[in-house]
Amino acid sequence: MTHDQVPELHGYGVRWDPEERCYRVRNEMTGEWLCQDSGGLKGFSSFTDAWSAWRVFEMHKRPGEH
Repeated sequence: MTHDQVPELHGYGVRWDPEERCYRVRNEMTGEWLCQDSGGLKGFSSFTDAWSAWRVFEMHKRPGEH
């Protein structure tokens, strides 16, 4: 799924989906969305869980990381 296909989501990496009322995870380097095994977008009810998944999904050094 490309960024253009989900314009209603906002944020960087962890995005709030207002229609589904959950967080979605996007790799900002590749534009790829984190999906379930079934192929649908994976949703998280907790920002902390989504943030943890994003840190694994988008693997590159962030400011302050060594």
